[in-house]
Amino acid sequence: LAAGAQAAPAAQRQRCFNETGFCVSGPILDYWEQKGGLAVFGYPISAQRDETIEFSWTGPVQWFERDRLEDHSNEGKGVLAGRLGARFLELRGTPWQPGNDGPRPGYALCTKFDQTGYNICAPFSYYWQNNGGLERFGYPITPAFEETIEGRTYLVQYFERRRMEYHPENAGTPYDILLGLLGRDVFP
Repeated sequence: LAAGAQAAPAAQRQRCFNETGFCVSGPILDYWEQKGGLAVFGYPISAQRDETIEFSWTGPVQWFERDRLEDHSNEGKGVLAGRLGARFLELRGTPWQPGNDGPRPGYALCTKFDQTGYNICAPFSYYWQNNGGLERFGYPITPAFEETIEGRTYLVQYFERRRMEYHPENAGTPYDILLGLLGRDVFP
């Protein structure tokens, strides 16, 4: 290069979606692609922007149908999923309370979390363990229970960061557990 000339910055890779008109780029795109993409997070429903989260952190976030991804890279933490399970329950007027789940006779693969007082049992425990566990979903903040969503009743369980839904109509496929559309439901 000639003296004083500088190379042009490399264009940032992005992926845009005609379905919503939003693009994803940078560390949030990398995380989105590496952790499951469209099937796990859904489409982006906002542009990337700075937001203040839980009155304690301000930084770049992007909302998706099923999640809010927060870029904590400048703190060395990488991209983190938002606490949408807890937030959804608060907005509904039923904030989570510590539980006192006891042993679950007849339930398979149960793990009790003293941090919240709730168990994770099948069918949710397998999905939780094999798709990111504590980092991705956080602790369970409710027991499993039936909830009506869009006119259908499902077995659900809320976690700090997500709602898992058991869809028996998808039994025998990789989609018997789906993650709720909490990004869409909580998006301001």
